[in-house]
Formats: sequence, structure tokens, C-alpha cells
Amino acid sequence: PYSANAVLTEYWDVYKRPNGEEWLTITTEVVDPQYLREPRLITWPFKKEPNGAKWDPSPCSSTW
Repeated sequence: PYSANAVLTEYWDVYKRPNGEEWLTITTEVVDPQYLREPRLITWPFKKEPNGAKWDPSPCSSTW
């Protein structure tokens, strides 16, 4: 649940590590004084891969 006073804020940070890796970190903050005693923080880190070798999407299928 969340109240009408809930506020969601996202922070997007792109950075390079000293070893050359590129990262994107998305941090989500939820503030809701009615349901939360303190802000709720959720962080999602994503590492950029050098090529598409690990990306192999396949189409969805239905067995109906």
C-alpha cells in the first residue's frame, strides 16, 4: 500500500571503474510518512558487457 503523500524518486548514475568496466546504477527512493518509518531505498546495478555475446533473446511462444 501507499498513500497519496508517497513520493518516488529515481537516481541514475553511470560511471567507469578503474579497471575500465562501465556500470549503470539505478537507485529508487520511496518516502511515505503514512506507511514507512524511514525512506525505502532499492538499488539496481547493471554492468555493460563488451559485446552481445551474453545477449541471446528468443521470441515468445505459445503452446495453446
